[in-house]
Amino acid sequence: MKRLQISLEPELDEQLGQIARRDGVSKAEVVRRSLKTGFKLPPRIVDDPIYELFTSGTSGGQGRQPGESVDDLLYGPVKTDEAEDGNGD
Repeated sequence: MKRLQISLEPELDEQLGQIARRDGVSKAEVVRRSLKTGFKLPPRIVDDPIYELFTSGTSGGQGRQPGESVDDLLYGPVKTDEAEDGNGD
């Protein structure tokens, strides 16, 4: 385990001590638990759906070709009425 030194305001240290006494653990354990539950790393950029918009005009856009419509990425392919009414008018 890595040792870390932090500075706290007296009020925050008192609250930390109260929680530690209530839970029967050390202040360090309260801090570790708080970090585990409250500290989240941001998602990787490639996991963000909006990432496709930034790569839509390049060959890096998941197989898309330059010039493909950003609207297709946002709203899906355009649906025609042919499939709905069956007559193609």
